[in-house]
Amino acid sequence: MAVTNPSAVYENRTEDTGHMDLKEYGERLETSGFKVLAGSQNTLWVNHGRFAMHRQPLFAFHVPSEDEMREIFDRSHAPLLSFVVEPYVDWPANSSFYSCTDNEYSLDRIPKSGRSQIRRGLSEFDIRLLDRTELVRLGAAAYCDTLARTRQSGGTPQKFRAMFDQYRPDRRYLGAIKGDRLAAFLLVTEVDDWISIGGFSANEFLRLCPNNALIYHVVRHYLVERKFRLVSYGLSSIQAISNEAGLEKFKKNMGFQSTPVHRAFVVSPLLRPFVNRLSWKLVRGVLKLWPRHPMLKMAEGALRMATQSYIR
Repeated sequence: MAVTNPSAVYENRTEDTGHMDLKEYGERLETSGFKVLAGSQNTLWVNHGRFAMHRQPLFAFHVPSEDEMREIFDRSHAPLLSFVVEPYVDWPANSSFYSCTDNEYSLDRIPKSGRSQIRRGLSEFDIRLLDRTELVRLGAAAYCDTLARTRQSGGTPQKFRAMFDQYRPDRRYLGAIKGDRLAAFLLVTEVDDWISIGGFSANEFLRLCPNNALIYHVVRHYLVERKFRLVSYGLSSIQAISNEAGLEKFKKNMGFQSTPVHRAFVVSPLLRPFVNRLSWKLVRGVLKLWPRHPMLKMAEGALRMATQSYIR
């Protein structure tokens, strides 16, 4: 079932986004209801839920100035800013950034342990773009199973529909199809000369390696065929309990590099008196009662890292 013309997979469809620059990306996020503010050195600050503004792209490693952070706090009213910087003596590595920049990406350059999984996945599945209605109809199992495997709450069909049954002009959806079933799908965001990806997969099909097929397909298309500069595969989890070791092994087997970074969390000046080890211990205690609550897990990780070190 391997695709005979990989480039044809990415031809535009009715709801397909195609290529966009950073300004267009911000505009499309705003269309989808996100709060977006321009940052320094070709970056954006985008709200993550109600409580945080995250800087994008993740590989912008410069330290934002005090004036920039003050402006983002004032304009967003968010209690927390999150961004990534290079490790330094005062800002030790506390996370990993996963990326691939190999413009000769191929099976021969993949670690041996990953090649057979890629070949199997490519032979088992059709790889193609999905429109939103097709994703909503077929993708719930992949979404719910992934959240359960990564020990996150919210993995219900209702949450899936709430997240994906809305027009998102900043995204493409690439699926691994077997018969009339969706085994796995990737979210692909294409900006300037880089893309970011994130994936979901159903437990039933994991042994057939749909994730491997999807990721190999998309990385080769963008880095080799279209000569993009970088594929971003996100950051390691800040949650105290996660399956991060398994995810890191998988990403490295797919040819991604793990770059040590400092993931900084800066609290609004109004709230800094309340950010201390006591507040962290209180949240950690509550988390024991609801160990899979997503906001509590994120709050525990952010407080833990903020109390250890954050850029002031």
